[in-house]
Amino acid sequence: MMKDSEIINLGKTVFGIFFSVGTLCLLGALITKDDWFAGAGYLLIIFGVPVNLLCILGLLIYSAINTSKFKECIIAILILTANIPIAFTYTIIGLNSLQ
Repeated sequence: MMKDSEIINLGKTVFGIFFSVGTLCLLGALITKDDWFAGAGYLLIIFGVPVNLLCILGLLIYSAINTSKFKECIIAILILTANIPIAFTYTIIGLNSLQ
């Protein structure tokens, strides 16, 4: 059984990894004007969405099985979903910088 802090830390870790790599791709593309960074950012979205959705699904299933951890799972899910508007904003900035 996972501890409360482990559940929330899982959400923070997955969020942090994708946020950091996304920020690196955006800044790399803006600073260097290298298309490689834009391509890497695009691939990050392609692979990041399924990974984040699987984490969310896993947390939902875990919270359904272990109802005492429901609150912590929802907190972790909310942390993960914070990446959605950030990724959308980064995508808009990246696409506008290509023009």
